[in-house]
Amino acid sequence: MRSAFRIVSMVAAAAAALATTSFPGAAAADTAAGAPRGHTYHVATWGADRADGSAAHPLRTIGRCTELVRPGDTCLIHRGRYRERVAPPSGTKDAPITIAAYGDGTVTVDGTRTVKGWRDAGDGLVATEVDLPLDPSENALFVDGERAMEGRWPNSGPDPLNPSWAVAERTSTDQHIDDPDLPAGDFTGATVHLWAGSNPWSQQTGTVTATATGALDFKGGNYRCTPLCMGDQNYRNYYLVGAKSTLDQPGEWYYDKGAKRLYLVPPKGGLAGHTVTAKYESWGVDLAGSSYVTVRGLDLWGTSLRTGDTSTGVLVEGLRARYISEFSTLPMPRDDELAIPPFEGHIVAARVLGSGVQIRGSGNTLRDSDIGYSAGTGVLLRGSGNTVTNTYIHDVGWMGSYTPGIEINGSGQTVTHNTIRRTGRASIDTAWQLNGVSFHDNRIAYNDLSEAMRTSRDGSPFYVCCNLDAKGTSVDHNTVHDADGQVGYYIDNSSSNFLLHHNVAYNTGSRGTFFNGHSSVSLGNRDHHSTYGLGVSTAVRLSGATDASGTYVSNDVALAPMDITGPGDPAPVVRSNLLPPADPGYTDARNGELWPREGSPAIDAGETVDGVTTGVRGAGPDQGAYEYGAPIWSSGCDLPGCQSRVHNDGWKATASDGSDASDAVDGVQTTQWKGTAAQATGQSLTLDLGAAKTFDRLSIDAGMDATGHPYGFAVSVSDDGSHWGAPVARVGGRSFTQDAVFPQQTARYLRVELTAPGEVPWAVNEIRLYADGPDAAATLQAEQATSVRGADRGEAATGVLGSGDRIGFRGVRFGAGADKLTVRLASAGCGRGCSLQLRLDAPDGRVAATLPVPDTGSTDTWQERSVALPRTVTGTHDVYLVATGGPRVAALDWLTLRR
Repeated sequence: MRSAFRIVSMVAAAAAALATTSFPGAAAADTAAGAPRGHTYHVATWGADRADGSAAHPLRTIGRCTELVRPGDTCLIHRGRYRERVAPPSGTKDAPITIAAYGDGTVTVDGTRTVKGWRDAGDGLVATEVDLPLDPSENALFVDGERAMEGRWPNSGPDPLNPSWAVAERTSTDQHIDDPDLPAGDFTGATVHLWAGSNPWSQQTGTVTATATGALDFKGGNYRCTPLCMGDQNYRNYYLVGAKSTLDQPGEWYYDKGAKRLYLVPPKGGLAGHTVTAKYESWGVDLAGSSYVTVRGLDLWGTSLRTGDTSTGVLVEGLRARYISEFSTLPMPRDDELAIPPFEGHIVAARVLGSGVQIRGSGNTLRDSDIGYSAGTGVLLRGSGNTVTNTYIHDVGWMGSYTPGIEINGSGQTVTHNTIRRTGRASIDTAWQLNGVSFHDNRIAYNDLSEAMRTSRDGSPFYVCCNLDAKGTSVDHNTVHDADGQVGYYIDNSSSNFLLHHNVAYNTGSRGTFFNGHSSVSLGNRDHHSTYGLGVSTAVRLSGATDASGTYVSNDVALAPMDITGPGDPAPVVRSNLLPPADPGYTDARNGELWPREGSPAIDAGETVDGVTTGVRGAGPDQGAYEYGAPIWSSGCDLPGCQSRVHNDGWKATASDGSDASDAVDGVQTTQWKGTAAQATGQSLTLDLGAAKTFDRLSIDAGMDATGHPYGFAVSVSDDGSHWGAPVARVGGRSFTQDAVFPQQTARYLRVELTAPGEVPWAVNEIRLYADGPDAAATLQAEQATSVRGADRGEAATGVLGSGDRIGFRGVRFGAGADKLTVRLASAGCGRGCSLQLRLDAPDGRVAATLPVPDTGSTDTWQERSVALPRTVTGTHDVYLVATGGPRVAALDWLTLRR
């Protein structure tokens, strides 16, 4: 069976390797920071729970170890798969308990159990009697370690963020669906999943009560009509799940809870040689009753981790979690979960508190982790004083409620340096129904948020709502881009006192930042030193406010105008912004490199904003998010997988119908190419990337277009644009943004060809390419290197590297090749003989180039230096810059490897 969700499979392997090498043995794990050494127990799959737990005689289960440990003790877990629930006791502040991977291979806490006893059940099905312990809506099944899809109609591909939808007729009503394509069969009791209404900002589910030819009735899902209801609306999407009659393709399954019988469509050729597992544990690592525990270097499969509302002092690091939450229904939150009195609009908060990796309590930390694949939340942060940092969160929230990459509830929370990609709705969200209105003293900074809003349109990567009071909260140095909603930073429905500064937004739809008064107040919201690039039609908008007192927008740079209206005392202040028709002189707007070039009118043209403007160089502060002459700050994590977009060097596109297709690859999400006729098999777009690139995912973004997405397409590649092999991927679906995933390719030409007819012309706002690891042609920020040795990482550069120190990037993709290295550096006092060696594949690998390092006069004076490579570098390599020649060679800002 093909991987059900291979979008980051290479990332997963790299992350697993990182986890084992980051925690290489007992010496690293025996002692938590600042803690006295306690007793160390070893656990191994070849051990015995009656053993003494020594290295020579390990225990068999982690559970036995957690029965033995006391404050200060350590459980060292050797490689293997552990199908158990891990629930350690508490340590103390000065003597935490540590549960850690030993470092000899991957340690997986597996929440699934093998399902056996299969027999023929007729109609091409097999079945077995099994009592699955979870609520039926939360079951999950895996075939050969890959997610199997619960039986559904219409059939869909393996990616739940790219589903196929049925479309109801306009004669449908809020509890009734007319659809002549509905197949014959009894769907009574099935779940109907709705993405419908005039403006469906959230999805809903109901239960089918009756079926007839081309029609069905259902109960539930009738919240907030008409914006969210089935009927004569622009959006009438739905699908059915959870009925035996939907089983018609290999891998689909259905569980009859009453009969305790599990049905499965087996792989072609039968189940012989295949393994089926089912989810049994929601919380494989359960710290709900624990404090002062360190969990280090573990993998989770088909299960999740949680701390509790009274937990404190918990540190989770190096976690790699897959398929953490699964569910098929969207019930209202319980009344006792709500901070705001219940009303039917709270359907949007369904499953937020019951899914994801959960960091609850106070003073707990999740860091250096990789969290992927959740029907709901990626990470829940709830309580006070907790931290999520340097973590990669992806492929979450596919059920379409307000379950984001990170849900922030409470005050004093820290969310920094995370990369959040491919989410159903927001990347970062605050749901006031669960949080209440107090949102004080939170820091949300240096996060990279992209490919959000896959299952909605009215929203944003950064979204907060409603009536929040954000006193003391700072949202700064974040980047949002390539999202399918309407806004980059959305301060919705009368929320106040948000301070935004030094943020970046591009390709976010109609607005970069939106303060929505919503017929009420919008008080004290500010946006300073922010930069807005391509694909944004209004840089900052404030509207609908009855009172906008304290609004202050200054030092912003944009390619689009602002729209700020509303009375106030003091009235809104909008000044010192660089707006059209001025050209801000961005370095590379097409690829989101929005720092100013020499001569930009933004340089020295800003005003000083107390508490915000820092690091001024020259005659005055610059406008925008970057200070000219200072090192360029970056956002996101530094783990494998955190960088994946392929650099657009000026790609060209041609359409089979002869129309101008340049808008499909111009880097601007708000421009659109549209075919000249209704979709038909054989219509195509051909991309010339200019030189061979390496990629393994293609994304077709239709922007806000609700009808023009392709109904089916194939992807082929070519080295010369004339000779094409068999398609590397075939995709079918009805999603507005669709991904094709395939084995890694290196090619100059790429063709997207329709394989199904459609009622309207094909529309493409933007085609993007991705692959695991950074593109050598992009600007590689030194502080985001996968590894740094001998110098501190700053927010925008490394500290000074001495001889033997280095930075390294894993899996750099060179494609057709690079023959020049350029480095931005600062150096002082090294003297003659200092250099940076470019080494490939290992820190002591082949020297590809040597760059002499000049004395720039100061470690705060930056200079670009280049050197030609004696031989063109092609393919994919780990890349290291190694300092030589003295104790203080240079600080590094960024590097590029280009032709």
